[in-house]
Amino acid sequence: MVFREIKGKFAGSVGGLFWNFAHPLLMLGVYIFVFVYIFKLRIGPSSGAGTSAIYLMAGLFPWMIVAEGLSRGTTSLIENASLIQKTSFPTEILTAKAVLAPLFSQGVAILLLALYKIIFSGSFEIIFFLPLVIFIQFFFTLGMAFLTAAATVFFRDVAQLVQIVINIWIYVTPILYPLIMLPEWAKKVMYFNPLYPFIETYQSLFVRGEPESLQMFIYASIWAVLFFVSGAFIFNKLKDEFADWL
Repeated sequence: MVFREIKGKFAGSVGGLFWNFAHPLLMLGVYIFVFVYIFKLRIGPSSGAGTSAIYLMAGLFPWMIVAEGLSRGTTSLIENASLIQKTSFPTEILTAKAVLAPLFSQGVAILLLALYKIIFSGSFEIIFFLPLVIFIQFFFTLGMAFLTAAATVFFRDVAQLVQIVINIWIYVTPILYPLIMLPEWAKKVMYFNPLYPFIETYQSLFVRGEPESLQMFIYASIWAVLFFVSGAFIFNKLKDEFADWL
């Protein structure tokens, strides 16, 4: 079902699945060119363009997984309205496969970046930490998608609000800039940003080869549990009404 979801997105196009990888890579190239080579972004006084590019990739790839997964997951039920109305089946599957689909395309890019890190720096610790971070990130995104997908069934404007939040979220999270650039008050506020501990964990893995601290991973895990448990609970409470409202 996941591969059908990916193929369906580009059905009818000549490039087909090629666009599934080309689009995020093109956007990544634009971000790196603009921020690293034009704005001269550096994550530290001794870091060069290469390290800064890796820092950007380490934040952008997982960000794209969350952004696309949440966007697809939010509309997963209303886009399959006729199926839900005609057939009785676990509707959670529709949202789960929508969230899982971008994990394959962006996940390939993350694995290639990890391979580069292992070959050129010998940081084998990333092999143990990376799958675990990806795993909890999936449930973090799925939990949010359960909430927004259920809400969109009753209030279609939620889908538009989610897109606005996604567009803002990338700029209020240290993805395109390092945390050290922020004032002290903003650094403290960042702990209330549920995406921040995930991005920080990825960036420390790819830049330093291992998590900078266990604290960020624990924060990420807590956010994942909170969103998944609350999202799954609300989704299951409302699912019996989906067919009537769709």
